[in-house]
Amino acid sequence: IEPSESLVGTFRITQPGSSVATSLTAGESRRKHVGLLEIKGQQFRLKSVPLGSVRSFAVGDVNLGEKARENGGVLDVEDPKVEERMSDLLAAEVDALIQKARDDAEHLRQDAEEEAHRSRALEDEFDAPEKRQRKYQIKDPDRVLVRLKVEHTGFTTLNNQRFGAQFVGQVANPSDIL
Repeated sequence: IEPSESLVGTFRITQPGSSVATSLTAGESRRKHVGLLEIKGQQFRLKSVPLGSVRSFAVGDVNLGEKARENGGVLDVEDPKVEERMSDLLAAEVDALIQKARDDAEHLRQDAEEEAHRSRALEDEFDAPEKRQRKYQIKDPDRVLVRLKVEHTGFTTLNNQRFGAQFVGQVANPSDIL
């Protein structure tokens, strides 16, 4: 959002991007902002305002080969129950990501409320506070977005929809977790 000076120095450029997560990647999991452009005469400033009504999003990585070595052979490719053990291990990772996303969401909401309180003085110049209402709210804000990237070389792959079914009601993207 912060404007940068052009190469010739006669204008500034800002490329804020989207105010919503457009894909389930690590880059999209960062906090979203919008810009408030204030102009007075020949002067301007672009104020970055964090969004408080964005669905929380957490991303993680897991390497099954490394997990197999770390956990003393809990994951063995020859084990007839390897898929069940993989599913349990990945479910624990997803549970941790869900909790992280929810914790982050609470911090983001608090920060956004504080920022909104600070910026209300400017809003009050344009609209009376009693006229202003929030038009949009996230339905089920506790249903977070979670994405777990799994390196499964040497292991079978799990059915994404079947795996995600255990997280229905907890996440907003149960069929796209892995």
